Amino acid sequence: MAEPIAIKITNLPQIKAAFARAPGLMADELNTAIKKSILSIQADSMRNTPVLTGRLRASHTSMFQNLKGSVYTNTNYAIYVHDGTKYMKARPFMQKAVDSNNR
Repeated sequence: MAEPIAIKITNLPQIKAAFARAPGLMADELNTAIKKSILSIQADSMRNTPVLTGRLRASHTSMFQNLKGSVYTNTNYAIYVHDGTKYMKARPFMQKAVDSNNR
């Protein structure tokens, strides 16, 4: 029969402390990644936005919260440019930006 193996952990308090810090460190890293992604989507969306006066392109805004981010425009006509109307074809500038950053 094999002899039992004894393992002695001498730095258990430090290991427990590291595990206690892990969720906060992960949230910080995730927030950094979210911010980089949102800023990249915003830049691509602005580049893809059709320009007549420049107002729609300039209206792009991003917002960040804990583990959450969003990009939007603050014009009332962006949806019509993006999705089109019966008089105008769709020019999905935001969707193209999301798709190009989803790789």
